[in-house]
Parts: sequence; C-alpha cells; structure tokens
Amino acid sequence: MPIQENIKVEKKEKIEYPPIPENIYQVELLDINTKLVAKYKQPDVLENVLDFQFTILLGKDKKGEDLRCRNLWRNFVPTYLYIGKNGKNALYQILEAILSRELTQEEEMSGIDTNFLNGLIGKQLRVLVKNKKVNDKVYSNIEGFIPIENEFNSLTAEEKEKCIVKKKEEVKEDEEVNVDNIPF
Repeated sequence: MPIQENIKVEKKEKIEYPPIPENIYQVELLDINTKLVAKYKQPDVLENVLDFQFTILLGKDKKGEDLRCRNLWRNFVPTYLYIGKNGKNALYQILEAILSRELTQEEEMSGIDTNFLNGLIGKQLRVLVKNKKVNDKVYSNIEGFIPIENEFNSLTAEEKEKCIVKKKEEVKEDEEVNVDNIPF
C-alpha cells in the first residue's frame, strides 16, 4: 500500500558544540537517569549507572556566546558512599555541594535512596570544568563540585524542555535535540 500522508524529508545540518571553556560554572541539576552499562574490566556484566545532567546557568564562551543551557554530565556507579585515598567519591561531592554541607551521620547510615536523589533535581551548585583532548576531539569534563554562594535565576520551564536530552525514541518529528556533550 502506498504512503497515504503528505511527507517531505529535508536535509538538516549537524549542530556542532565547541568545548566549554575551562572555568567554574554555576549549574542546575536538570535530571538524573539510570542506565545499564558494561562493568569496567568485565564487559559481560552490566551494572546500573546514575547519569547526572547539569545545565549551565551563566557564562560566555571565548566568542562571547551565551553558555546558558549547555549541558555537562557526570556518571556514578551507585554502589557505596565512600572516602578513599583520593577523598570522597563523586556522589559524596555532588550531594555535599548541592546541600552546601557535609552529609549527617544519619544520612550516611540510612543511605541515599531514589526519593532523596529526585529531591535534588532543580537544585544549584558550582562545577569545575576541565577539558581533555582525546585523539582530535576535546571533551569538557566536570572535575569538582562546589557549593553555591548565591542562587542564580533557575531555568524556566521552556529552557528545561530545550535543555533536557531525550532518548531517540522520545524525539518527535521536526524536534531539535540538544546533544551537547552527551557522555555516551
């Protein structure tokens, strides 16, 4: 049976996002997702990973372009809160930067659950961004988490919709997706 609807497929140019300049940026925790990935050094074993999506609230790049709504990610394997030879792990650092305080003994003992994590979405913190060149591509990575000094204007509902990265199956026809620094 032939196509019944009037369809026109047009060419669209790929959107390039230059690396985010190294600096400290105030961000909003836009979303936390989980995904299954192959375990490090055990590719046959899958493990759940927390995928934190942060969106820059204020800043300009070297060309003077606004960085608001540019995205950064940090993944974390939710196994334990621990303090190792290099200090507190990434989850500790994220939580304490958002809360602007250390976790209490009670919070540490009871553990961090889904409700606690979901309650952090929309909160602000600062992140230290460093760039790393791999082959001929530059990646902007979060190297540290810092509590805020003052709250900035939060993302509007429209900005949140624009900034959130959707899975391919969630994208509607003709919808633009911000794939800035997708970590996978």
